Amino acid sequence: AVRILNDLESKGCTVRNPSAYCSTAARKARQRDERRRQRTDDSLPGWAGEEEAVDVVNHYEALEIEDTADEVSIKKAYRKLVLKWHPDKHPTDRDEAEERIRAINEAYEVLSNPTKKEAYDQQRRAVEQR
Repeated sequence: AVRILNDLESKGCTVRNPSAYCSTAARKARQRDERRRQRTDDSLPGWAGEEEAVDVVNHYEALEIEDTADEVSIKKAYRKLVLKWHPDKHPTDRDEAEERIRAINEAYEVLSNPTKKEAYDQQRRAVEQR
């Protein structure tokens, strides 16, 4: 937690939403720790060494668009879904709405950036070829 706060302070005013940054950083740190623990568990004697299938998040599905969508349709789908799944519009299912919004924001962050989108598409093709 201290590392995350120090990192946030070093970024200064460039972070638009500090609480979201902290929660995302904490979640990623937990995931990183879990992966490290799994790696050490996997190195124990008796582990078969079988490779698990890599599951890539489908950002196109999160935005409810085709994988051939252009920038305009990506932006349009993002705006539509953000309005649809805003947590204030779902007071009874707030947790689900927040989860959907996170997935939608992550998908838009990747697909709206041409460099990230190309890398993501290459990763999907590599996983599909396995």
